[in-house]
Amino acid sequence: MKIQPKYAIALTASIGLFMAILDNTIINVALTPIQTALGASLSSIQWVITGYFLAQAAAIPVAGYFSNRFGSKLVFLVVLSLFTVGSLLCGFAQDEGWLIFFRVIQGLGGGGLFPVCQAIALGAFPPQERANASALISVPILLAPVFGPTIGGILTDSFTWSSIFFVNIPVGIAAAFLAWRIFPAGKPSAIDTTARFDYVGLSLVTIGVLSVIYGFNLVTQSKPGTETVFNPRGNINGWGEPGVWMLIGVGLLLMVAFAVYELRYSKDPVLDLNLFKNYNFTIASIVIWFNAMVVFGSLILLPIFLEQIRQPNLKPTDVGLALMPVGLASIVTTALAGRVLYSKLGTRLMAFVGVVLLAVSSFMLTSLTASSDWVSLLPAFVVRGLGFGLTFVPVQTLALQSFTGRTLPKASSLFNITRQIFSSIGIAIITTLYVQEFSSRAKPLQDAALARIPAGVTFDPNSPQAKALAAQAREQIAAQAGVPAMNQVFLYLTIALGVMLVATLFLPSLSKQNEAVAQAQEAAQASSDRPQMVLSE
Repeated sequence: MKIQPKYAIALTASIGLFMAILDNTIINVALTPIQTALGASLSSIQWVITGYFLAQAAAIPVAGYFSNRFGSKLVFLVVLSLFTVGSLLCGFAQDEGWLIFFRVIQGLGGGGLFPVCQAIALGAFPPQERANASALISVPILLAPVFGPTIGGILTDSFTWSSIFFVNIPVGIAAAFLAWRIFPAGKPSAIDTTARFDYVGLSLVTIGVLSVIYGFNLVTQSKPGTETVFNPRGNINGWGEPGVWMLIGVGLLLMVAFAVYELRYSKDPVLDLNLFKNYNFTIASIVIWFNAMVVFGSLILLPIFLEQIRQPNLKPTDVGLALMPVGLASIVTTALAGRVLYSKLGTRLMAFVGVVLLAVSSFMLTSLTASSDWVSLLPAFVVRGLGFGLTFVPVQTLALQSFTGRTLPKASSLFNITRQIFSSIGIAIITTLYVQEFSSRAKPLQDAALARIPAGVTFDPNSPQAKALAAQAREQIAAQAGVPAMNQVFLYLTIALGVMLVATLFLPSLSKQNEAVAQAQEAAQASSDRPQMVLSE
């Protein structure tokens, strides 16, 4: 059976998107082997993740802008090549400095793939069929964070840490070949000939976004020199770190300056803030911001519970396998949302039901115990996966459905970078909430453990006796402090999802959604600026 060209385009774009998102999480399980192999410190090796994340954030805002200037196909091939070459260089890195530098190169390519892949996939479909494309490109967004640790664990255990980077090479080459053969030419969109390249806007938004995202990222980074036998990873900086507020403050000022400049002076802005005049785009973006903060941010909690709190702790590979039901369940609702439910039920009803399922799942996870096994967690994981698909796919479709031509890449960039910012905020808030809840319960337990240490036992981290005692104490503290702390944070998330539920009520009704689709379709047919990526059957 021959695949229709528009589906071939969307599937090829989703391959690139899957690679970029997968490398956000695939490296997590390999950090310790990398640290050991390169002889790096914990504080420096964290930049292997942070550098990639920040490079992604820097590339997202401008990818759509470059697509309009130089054509989507060319930009896709360039950023995909950058990602693939960066992966190859990462695999050959011999020290942490070069590895961090190569991860930045990889992240620039990965960040560019986010909006470009989304715009190419959606642009291949007319507005009334965008839900199908949205379902295809939502699969990597929902699955890559879940499968990343499993794939990373299997590759690291079976080969070496370098294999988590080398695996991208054949996939990247295949995706580039398919894109070269399948993607339409994607000529640059018509632009105002008097509009100069927006260097000022590009500089302001890049530095501003990086400052804000790194500020929130700094909240969860470990303080150098705080590692102990009870806490091998050390204490996080927290909200009291002066650098956090300095970075966030500077970033916000630059973003305000960017907004003023783009709205008043730029004829061809890097990010078109006028897109927020579109009600559907704005309300869908707000719901996605909640989703990024509460739902995607909470993805860090389940691995923490399974790897550090549950007794016995699971290995990273086993954690990934345990979380697979979340991804598999999300595939079910993603497929249904794209091909069946979106046009019949509408975004508002689907998102409402999806958030209810997410809230139910979070509430189910407020009763964790130190002996919770896979069978007892399975219902909550399945419900959570179903909620993921029902919430994300229709809202993403609604946000971008009305845009065609040169506005689609810019809308995709704006949608993705704001989601990235709020995801960083959510991770910082959720992590610090957990640390605070855990610390308040763990402190008296640690004091009691110290009081029971026999005289003459040293807490030299290299002392086998100290390590054995600390490991035993950590297990007891994790069970007695980590479990109630985790349950409390999931209760907070349940309440936050209640707020998100209210936000879904402001999404348009099915009739208004269909009206917007019809208007977009008429505009695409009548305008000379028709979507270049739309193909006929």
